[in-house]
Amino acid sequence: MRAARNLLFVFLVLETFCVTYALKFPALVSLATILYTMSGFAIAILLLYMPERKINLKYIPDAKTPVWMYQLFLLLFLGIFILSCTQQWIQQSPLTYRDADMIPIMQVMAERFLAGNWSGVYDPVQEIWNGIQPIYLPAMWMPFLVTVKSELDPRWVTSFAVFLSFTMFIALWRIHWQKMSAILLLGIAGMLCYWLYTDHTHNFIRLSEEGIVVFYYSLLVLAILSENFLLMGIAAALCALSRYTIAGWLPAMMLYLLLIRKQKRDTLRFVCSFASVVVLLVLLPFGVKPLQIAFEQPGQYIQHAVRIWNESPQYFTQSMGLAKFFGPDHIVLQHTILLYASFLLPLLCVLGIRYLPKQCTYNNNIALALLKLTLVIVYSLIDVPYQYLFYTSSFVSLLAVVWVTGKGKASNEN
Repeated sequence: MRAARNLLFVFLVLETFCVTYALKFPALVSLATILYTMSGFAIAILLLYMPERKINLKYIPDAKTPVWMYQLFLLLFLGIFILSCTQQWIQQSPLTYRDADMIPIMQVMAERFLAGNWSGVYDPVQEIWNGIQPIYLPAMWMPFLVTVKSELDPRWVTSFAVFLSFTMFIALWRIHWQKMSAILLLGIAGMLCYWLYTDHTHNFIRLSEEGIVVFYYSLLVLAILSENFLLMGIAAALCALSRYTIAGWLPAMMLYLLLIRKQKRDTLRFVCSFASVVVLLVLLPFGVKPLQIAFEQPGQYIQHAVRIWNESPQYFTQSMGLAKFFGPDHIVLQHTILLYASFLLPLLCVLGIRYLPKQCTYNNNIALALLKLTLVIVYSLIDVPYQYLFYTSSFVSLLAVVWVTGKGKASNEN
């Protein structure tokens, strides 16, 4: 276990560096892409070697130890830093659909919803690109109801979501208190945070809504570590109703629950809470139209990739996606591998854990390892690897590693 713990630190550092400051060296991006992908797979595998550590979500700071004061200081420093940087981004970069249309489209969807025009939320937006079809599922655009109602810049929502995800890290970081690993993990988190809020190339804060996705997946990691299957189902549904990345994890998760965990109550809680979110956020207010639009999207990704290869090839060559190795002539092959790998590999891992001889397999942190594996596959093989997409996987790694590498009691930790 000690070797696995040390290797997790090594691969977390490598993965985080590759997806951040390695991008400053264009000649090294191809090598960094390979190392990034290998590091992600290594983290997923090593999680199976670490003992399970159940989080107590009812954690109350212990006044007898000073760690809570350090956590409070970190939160205050983080809040001031994020507040300042977000304000600068908003002042320097007015939001326009000509730079990136994602948030402007979702703002229109939120405005329609608040106006009571629920049936028209998914109608084409005539004021953007002469009538673009909204494709975003409710968990992605509904957070912008807050900023539309309060007339704030929508990027405050995405930035606050990132703040909440880093808050989760700081909360889990307590178990490394007074260890060298505490400094290492703070350094990794600090590097990721500084990159996200100061670099001008990836547009994570400036133009994207990805902070919301980061929060949903961070919440899912927290739910998995707590073994709270009600929260797990809710978080998984929010992930599925924001980005399709989790699609391959869901059948593997169900197979894990049925073949390995074999707890009917846990399975029922997960399924019911997941289904309830889908019904409340999608079916009741909008019917099946959003799901129909979502299912039609994968077929359009190939055409989108062809267009981006022609217009902006730097999105492929200067990011962590493996698309650069496939090139514009093998987009269909890349897309096919993405579909098969994202669904089959997690399923095969569950079957291997279940049926291979016990001395050949490990069965700790299975749900967490499957989630990390799925994210690595999808983002590495994604049709158009916009760099801002990759940081969701970084937060999953950060939260998973900070908790499973802590020493002490293996479960029910306070």
